[in-house]
Amino acid sequence: MKNRLLTKRVWVGLVTGVALMSVVGCSSASKSEQNAQSNNEDTGSPKEVTISLGRVVGSDNKFKNGETIEDNVHTRWAKKKFGIDFKVDWTVGTGDAYNTRLHLLLTSNEKLPDVFTLNDQTLENQVVDSGKVMDITEAFDKYASPRIKELYAKYPEVWNSVSYDGKHYGLPTFNALSSFSVLWIRKDWLDKLGLQPPKTIEDMEKVMDAFVNRDPDGNGVKDTIGLSMSLKKGVTAVKDSYMASSDFLFGHSAIPTYWSEGADGKLQYGSVQTSVKEGLAKLSDWMKKGYLDKDAGTMDEAKAAESFVQGKSGIVFGPTWMPQYPFNSDMKFDYEPVPIPTGIDGKMGFGSEPQSSVRFYFNKDFKNMKAFFDYLDAIMGPGFYDPSSEFANGWAEGYDYVLVDGKPVYDPNKIPGGWIDVKKYTIYGNDIQTPKKELEVMSKLGRGETPETPYEKYFSSRPKKWAEAAAVLQTYIDQASVFDQFTGPPTETMAQKGELLRKMEDETFLKIIYGQEPVDSFDSFVAKWKASGGDDITKEVNEWYQEVHE
Repeated sequence: MKNRLLTKRVWVGLVTGVALMSVVGCSSASKSEQNAQSNNEDTGSPKEVTISLGRVVGSDNKFKNGETIEDNVHTRWAKKKFGIDFKVDWTVGTGDAYNTRLHLLLTSNEKLPDVFTLNDQTLENQVVDSGKVMDITEAFDKYASPRIKELYAKYPEVWNSVSYDGKHYGLPTFNALSSFSVLWIRKDWLDKLGLQPPKTIEDMEKVMDAFVNRDPDGNGVKDTIGLSMSLKKGVTAVKDSYMASSDFLFGHSAIPTYWSEGADGKLQYGSVQTSVKEGLAKLSDWMKKGYLDKDAGTMDEAKAAESFVQGKSGIVFGPTWMPQYPFNSDMKFDYEPVPIPTGIDGKMGFGSEPQSSVRFYFNKDFKNMKAFFDYLDAIMGPGFYDPSSEFANGWAEGYDYVLVDGKPVYDPNKIPGGWIDVKKYTIYGNDIQTPKKELEVMSKLGRGETPETPYEKYFSSRPKKWAEAAAVLQTYIDQASVFDQFTGPPTETMAQKGELLRKMEDETFLKIIYGQEPVDSFDSFVAKWKASGGDDITKEVNEWYQEVHE
């Protein structure tokens, strides 16, 4: 099979990204089982089909009542409801081990699992190139439920990550798109210093200056910083740093590390655009003035957020869920979520999480696609926030909820044997969300409206500030979201030179931010990036972009 971009096979060393939600296994279904697609009309019960799996079973997988990953409350439900017998042929403890096992299956020419998930484009490229996975285009059209078809029709670009030669060799799942970031800010410091939440970067600089130089904590010591930020992974957005990132500064025009469409309709790499130079100049100035922690370049996301949690920082840019983690009840000060300021280009913008991170793949000999899609529609009920779903109250009564006077209760102390995360027993290993549905539910609660549906009642147990942040985010998410437009497998030059180019980028940007190199060194970086493979990558990316948009 000719790959979409690679005219020769580029076998890159195994990338061992963690795929905690992945499932993989060796098919052991008999021919009669594989051909079973319809219900048994004589008995009215589903005719059994077997889907054999291997599973990641880590320390976060808990069981009770003598259950196992193969025999549990969820697998028994699937067998009764759809006649699906999930067979687990082997288990591994980590995502790394899972990727290694799959790699060995490919190289040893052993049979691939019936159904498995992947979240690494390089490995996915290898799987598709092997010729061992199914083109699901026809099966999707034939067996997917109306609401699943409607969802994929609404977000057709999600298919780009699995499309080769005009065919779909995998089924992308969706991210919730509900955890994008707001500006978390110390309200008590704003009030004490007579300030308002910033609406522009210029406003933000004034606020940070006051937070650093006007003793907002009143201890008589200059020991506060303006903004918590992690630069350990470079100048990044959410796809690299899940909180305390820097992308909001750059606005909407060019997000570092993201590919976006330019005025000529072609994709351009954000990190080499001239507006990024201005953003780096700002970060360098902020570092020099003490607005940022001097150790930001070595701090990961959790470490960077600590300064806000501990009361030493006045602002952190981060997801709506931060009141759940890393914020905690020991934070006795008053803080609030506010919209992000307009960036250096005068527009609100941040790098959005990808629409899809995990894809299903199917052995080319797998015959039970109808059973799979029937099952998939059912377990996506919570992701659609369908009040008629069997899982509207939770995944299993007596496991993640109990009914008290006919109403679901989620208190672990009231569940016999303790709370169990049953969604980890599903073939996906998690719940499959639909874009922005969770945000809609949380926003309603954040606006102070009364919870009515089972999902609203369940989410009402989350921290109040989480809901308030969701309501804030919903006011600007559509205008501010910037998606990475390149969602295909690594191009040939990316595979060969991408890692070195990214390392050069991160090192140059950090040196500029720390004042070790002048801001104008950005120009020489861009020239070197282009000459060292960047121009070739840009050409290849646009060949891909043109093909998927034909």
